[in-house]
Amino acid sequence: MDSLYISDQRPSKPHIIVFAGAKNGVGKTSVVANVAAAMALRGKRVCVFDVDTGLSNISALLGLRPAYRLEQALSGEKTIAEVLLKTGEDVGVVSAANLMGGAPVSAEQVLRLTAALTELEAQFDYFLIDTAATHTDAVLRFIELAQSTFLVVSGDPAALTDAFALLKALNARLYSGSLRVVVNQAVDYPAATDTYRRFAAVAEKCLKLKVEYGGFVIRDENLPKAVALQMSVVDLAANSPASRCLFALADNIIKHIGSETAGSGLLEYWQTLLTAEPSGHAVADAAASEPMAVNSSVATDKTDFSVSELSRRLLSAMKNQLLDQPELERFTGEFVEAYCEQFGRFPTAFKPLFYRWLETENYAEPRLIELVATLEALHAMRYQRPMFSLEENAARLVAQLQGQREQHKDLVEQLCAAYRQAFHAEVFDAEQVLLERMQAEDFTEQHFEELLQKLREGFQARFKRPYQSRYELALTSTVEALNVMGVDQQNLQDEITMLMHGFQLLGSRREKLLIALNALQDSGLPLAASVIRDN
Repeated sequence: MDSLYISDQRPSKPHIIVFAGAKNGVGKTSVVANVAAAMALRGKRVCVFDVDTGLSNISALLGLRPAYRLEQALSGEKTIAEVLLKTGEDVGVVSAANLMGGAPVSAEQVLRLTAALTELEAQFDYFLIDTAATHTDAVLRFIELAQSTFLVVSGDPAALTDAFALLKALNARLYSGSLRVVVNQAVDYPAATDTYRRFAAVAEKCLKLKVEYGGFVIRDENLPKAVALQMSVVDLAANSPASRCLFALADNIIKHIGSETAGSGLLEYWQTLLTAEPSGHAVADAAASEPMAVNSSVATDKTDFSVSELSRRLLSAMKNQLLDQPELERFTGEFVEAYCEQFGRFPTAFKPLFYRWLETENYAEPRLIELVATLEALHAMRYQRPMFSLEENAARLVAQLQGQREQHKDLVEQLCAAYRQAFHAEVFDAEQVLLERMQAEDFTEQHFEELLQKLREGFQARFKRPYQSRYELALTSTVEALNVMGVDQQNLQDEITMLMHGFQLLGSRREKLLIALNALQDSGLPLAASVIRDN
């Protein structure tokens, strides 16, 4: 999502944002409560209007106990300040479920409503409207007249079906506003974007209606904890996965909607809601009256034709008259639509006609691939699982690669590389694979010697020295130690030889000295000191 951008300039009128959900249980009210809290923590002044006539539990989620409702301010029993509640994050909450677009019964109530809404406009920058999880006329009017609408969905097929029904009702009313989809209770980001893409593709294909991506909220164990504690999850665990998603959603609302110069204003929005003629009524009335607007020639014909007779006449006209092909194609489409609305399913003959259509059109390969992709997307949306399992896809790949050794090898290498990148590990245990290979009957001693030589060469290339086993290393170390000991022994022997030679010299000098002394004594000559020194 885009990064946070907050403008210092306050808009002259607050922004109105509607949150809708076509089915109970998708977590719409939880999203509203937590987005409001997240926006308040970003420094924005936010108020939630609870117009959900169903569960109407926005106050309970935020830990509030509403004593009064907006209609009591209109009757004069209470002031708007007494009706307005605020949370710890300074989020305002106004309960207005009983109004639900109904007009006040008197001019005095209109004046009180105007004063109350004007007072609220001065206090808040954003008003989030929490509508009922239906597609009644009142809910559709809330969406039509709002500046922005967020449709909360989940990956549940029933929820997506109901959301599509809501879009269909809006499309029938010629809705042209901005609508964003928020995927709640998503397993992860890829699952959320996949749900959005499938839903948006069906909406654009079947209704020609574009829906934008509004964001997602991941499934988080902190959400039920926050509900039990009656507080927002962004306040309970600001760094939890769900909180980060909600802050991102709040930041994008502030950036993309809040950056606009001004909103429509709460007073103007509500006055239009109370006074404007619903666009859907005109469309419905026109559709209802269309069968009566027949031409005079048919009106004068009182004969009631059976379906079989009408079919016979149409087929006869197609065979015998020059008909406008585009007009006939339009009629065919409208006929199938009418059949589906009447009986809730396509005609039984649709399947063989579909096959015939594929055969006669002679579609090029890209077009057929697009059709296959569409069918797979519809299957995934309907059953919440891929059309083909992983095992089936693998079997199909292997079958396609029969006899193509290099392509098969490249595919295996790509899969191994993808596994290594995703899990930081090897797909196979190389040691175990090698040992199993050695147990094969065709593995000979020659193969072992060749493998051993390759391993030695690989060791040399990796560690820049020849490979030696621990026994070889021990033997080498022993030889080196013996060589050192031999050198030390020789050095010691040399030292002993030198000492023996010194002892011999010392003994020789001693003998000479004794001889000299004895000679002097025998001659009776006095012993001179110099002689003693010389000896």
